[in-house]
Amino acid sequence: MTHLLSWLHVTGVAVSLGSSLFLVYVMFPSLKSIDDRAQRMKTLAAAIQYFHPIFLLGICTVFMSGAMRLTDLKIGFGQLYYSSVGHVLLWKFGLTTLIFLIAGGQCFGMGLKLQRMANGVIAGTLERQERLANTIKKMAAFNLIVLAVTIYFGLKLMPIIYGTPSPEN
Repeated sequence: MTHLLSWLHVTGVAVSLGSSLFLVYVMFPSLKSIDDRAQRMKTLAAAIQYFHPIFLLGICTVFMSGAMRLTDLKIGFGQLYYSSVGHVLLWKFGLTTLIFLIAGGQCFGMGLKLQRMANGVIAGTLERQERLANTIKKMAAFNLIVLAVTIYFGLKLMPIIYGTPSPEN
């Protein structure tokens, strides 16, 4: 079960990180090739309709697999759990909370509003839609940075959890 949880965790990281990289570095730059501003917003709205659920699935998979893995670690480390991994986990928990807060605003707040405006479900000027798109891009870029820092702290946990490899191996 431990190996499955580890692979689920890594897969979730790859999905969330990959989808964020796609949105920031592929989707937004490619929108510049569309001359019609309204069509640009409709294209973005259609893309984030699929991007946001995939991104959320990735971060939720990371969260759930990490939480289940921590239960095993608590049993394994016993009373040494907090003194062994607590300092790194505090950073990971704080950054994960920040990721979820940003993702909630990006996906459920701004993303859904942009989708509805671009498709004419709710009223919204083209300028307002472009401001929302710009804010989504900024939030996704910031979340990408926070994801990278969280991965760094996850990598710092590896030698603690799995032990430092010996030079003979």
